[in-house]
Amino acid sequence: MRLIHTADLHLDASFAAAVMPPGFGARCRDDLRQVFHAIMRRAAAWPADAVLIAGDLFDQDRVTRSTVAFLREQFEVVRPIPVFIAPGNRDPYVPGSPYATEAWPANVYVFDGPVWTAHALKQADLTVHGFAFDGPDISSNPFAMLQIPDDGRFHVAVAHGSERAHLPAGKACLAPFDAPAAVPEGLDYFALGHYHGALPIAGAFAAAVHYAGAPQGHGFHEPGNRHYLEVELEAGSHGPMVRVQPVASSKTVFCTYTRDAMDCATPEELTEALRATARAEERPQAARVVMTGPCTHAVQDALPAVCEAVADAFEFIHIEDATYSAEDYPDLSQEATSLAAFVRRIDREIQDAPDEARRRMLIRTRDVGLAAYRGRDLPIRGTERPVS
Repeated sequence: MRLIHTADLHLDASFAAAVMPPGFGARCRDDLRQVFHAIMRRAAAWPADAVLIAGDLFDQDRVTRSTVAFLREQFEVVRPIPVFIAPGNRDPYVPGSPYATEAWPANVYVFDGPVWTAHALKQADLTVHGFAFDGPDISSNPFAMLQIPDDGRFHVAVAHGSERAHLPAGKACLAPFDAPAAVPEGLDYFALGHYHGALPIAGAFAAAVHYAGAPQGHGFHEPGNRHYLEVELEAGSHGPMVRVQPVASSKTVFCTYTRDAMDCATPEELTEALRATARAEERPQAARVVMTGPCTHAVQDALPAVCEAVADAFEFIHIEDATYSAEDYPDLSQEATSLAAFVRRIDREIQDAPDEARRRMLIRTRDVGLAAYRGRDLPIRGTERPVS
């Protein structure tokens, strides 16, 4: 028995973020579609016996007409392979949602309420159990209420929710459950959604329990390659055997790098270092590069030009300037000049700064004052390359 398990695609997500230029969100939304299309093509070619989508297929309970048309087309690609959707907190089954109002292909089964429902396939010894969120927070939590009959069939469940022992920091705890209480005897595989990282849940139960994670990152908070899961169930002498294979699926990977400015003495060295970073990743990158440490004026002033020079190597690149001037301020402060007096005063305030944010602000103030005294332009912190 072969299953494709995915979740948390968030079609029509806005990708709104301060560092992302106009147009990049549209490209990211197209990436989501390309990733889902690739998953559906794999399901058809493998072929899978069923596709399990564990919630948050959409980013909200309303979607564009083009997204509805796109999904219909993708579900037709795998027909007659059944597709089971367990709506989550972002795409709940509510009146007026596409799940309730659209005519989906006959191979698509959408669970429509917060109670466990079983669907037994006629063409295979497989029963799929699932439930749906009926709002942004589920009105009744059915985890721990699933019961599996002893009928000799493979039984899998698909649902959206929060396993308490593995809740990621900052993640909303919705439809919370404890795996030992929620995984019943007789269940072979539990396909979960809500956590955006691929995650197996181990415990004193026989079933394989997995979060598939999001198959495409949604920003710099979801770095690196993402995955969907290919699951194989096979009858064995001591019960079913389950094999779970994560499959890398990202169209574009989000990456954050911290680079010490002192490692690159010239703009040319920094340009080549960033190009080497791009070459090291197999997939196109949306990169955030944080420059730190003391920095020469030649490199600091050239950061916008460097960003421009390497833009063709990335899907998108943002350079965040967190450097400070490599000026010899201790030596400068010994001079008998008004500039030295200014430096000495700021140095005292830097030394007495109550926190790191205040300290960095004062360091920047010192750099700005020096630039003004010398009549030199100081670049605005933060440069980015818009994506056309």
